[in-house]
Amino acid sequence: MALDREQDEFVHIRKMVLELERQVLNGHEGDLKIPVMQPEYWRSRIRTLQAMPLIPELMMTQASGLLLKLDGIADALKNGR
Repeated sequence: MALDREQDEFVHIRKMVLELERQVLNGHEGDLKIPVMQPEYWRSRIRTLQAMPLIPELMMTQASGLLLKLDGIADALKNGR
């Protein structure tokens, strides 16, 4: 049961990271002033999820991939896309 919550959390995080990436790629930076649209917010949520016991290896791998994606998003924001 706890794993279901963690799975739901991961799915939510993934959707939001992909939305953040879409916003950045499309130049909709006005929305990026909202705290939940900042890469660091999602990095923190991912790290919290990774620290939970009994997280499946596949989820850990996918979470690491999202962290890399967030690095790219942060770089794009710093460099003006």
